[in-house]
Amino acid sequence: MEIFSENVIGLDIGSSSVKAVKLKKTNEGYEITGAEIVSVLSNSIENVSPDLRHSLYVDAVKKILRAKNMTGKKIVTSVLSAENSTIIRYVGLPYMTEDELKNQMPHQLEQYVPIAQDQIAYDYKVVTEYAEDSQKKMLVLIVAVKNDSMNQHMSILKDAGFSPQAIDVDPLALCNAYTLNAEEETSELRLNTVALINIGAKSTILQIVEKNVPRFTKDISLAGNNFTKDIMREFQLDFPQAEELKKQQARILVESEETLLDTVRDANDEKVIRINDAMKSSLNKLFQEIRRGFEYYENNNKKQAGSVQKILLSGGSSRIQNIDKFLAEKLSIPVEINYPFKNVNIDSKNFDLDNLRLNAVQFNIALGLAIRKVGV
Repeated sequence: MEIFSENVIGLDIGSSSVKAVKLKKTNEGYEITGAEIVSVLSNSIENVSPDLRHSLYVDAVKKILRAKNMTGKKIVTSVLSAENSTIIRYVGLPYMTEDELKNQMPHQLEQYVPIAQDQIAYDYKVVTEYAEDSQKKMLVLIVAVKNDSMNQHMSILKDAGFSPQAIDVDPLALCNAYTLNAEEETSELRLNTVALINIGAKSTILQIVEKNVPRFTKDISLAGNNFTKDIMREFQLDFPQAEELKKQQARILVESEETLLDTVRDANDEKVIRINDAMKSSLNKLFQEIRRGFEYYENNNKKQAGSVQKILLSGGSSRIQNIDKFLAEKLSIPVEINYPFKNVNIDSKNFDLDNLRLNAVQFNIALGLAIRKVGV
């Protein structure tokens, strides 16, 4: 069944906000007919009771899917991830038929997924075929989600009055959005190996893509909330106050700026320096986790993998000023902010175009979900 007989809604339920993109397939490509973002809570969602958290998510989903430009029944969403609830593995196997792979899957799950099979929902897909040592092989993507997390996610949607036609995971949605935008690049400009990094509120996704094929995924339990808590401690603020200060004044000082501020400072500079210093430990830990991910990928894929040639940043915390320059300096790799709507038309009659542009980096996952076809 094709999902593009009418508009498709990609619904990204994040840890601090819910985002949705409504996408229509046209003869010219894709057109966005709606985009909405709703905050879940002004405070940190992790500090509330499970029942209140559930109610807040239900209310946010209701609000976003009942907006004027979000009407429609075809919804694709991704699992609301808690720590260690989703496991993604890339497994190289000898080439085999579809039936042979299906029969092999229980053994592969036992080997690569450290959770009992009756406690997970799983799916798998051959992402590419390749030759190694004169043997034909295939790279199989295995995704497993704990039943508790899947049930929690489905309960939110059910209580909000909606039923998804497909469920994906955030890293693969990032790949979908990247692949769509990569289509506009000529073969001379297209890079072989790109790292997609989405810095959310509670976690950071690292997804490495080689020639538009997902090859490596890492979930890092360090993200925007860590920076906010650093600012809370430094300035003795509550979470909402620190979050607002981060959004309005946080700026990471790269080497050139640090040199300048050593000679010329004013009161505002002093605050910027305090914010930078407060976040420095968390920023360095994030950089180290990303570097470890790159090293693991390269060491375990020596025959197929190349070094990462570019990083594309998305997520709410990618809006922190100079975070792209910080990572570029630390990793010696070009870093760009990942604007998701390069290769889609935008029907600005249906929503606030300025707001869409302001929050664009938060819509990569929702866009990638809207692109997905049922059954693919």
